[in-house]
Amino acid sequence: MRRRNGIPIDIPSERIRAPKVKTQKPAEYHHYNVYVTMFKRVDGHNVWTMVPFMHPDYKKLRKEGYRITEKWDKREVSA
Repeated sequence: MRRRNGIPIDIPSERIRAPKVKTQKPAEYHHYNVYVTMFKRVDGHNVWTMVPFMHPDYKKLRKEGYRITEKWDKREVSA
């Protein structure tokens, strides 16, 4: 970046290109689209969790006493 009188001048053509960061999503990412936010009160503390609606853990949490507070679609939320 050039400077004029101590003030940096931004010239887009002279910027150093930053490398693209490639992230890898988990294998289950595309498998589930509908998620559920669940809530339970344990020993005076609030416990919140998010699980896929069709996942086996959802049924386990329901049996443990977790309540559904919100049901949402990943495709509508992430944009």
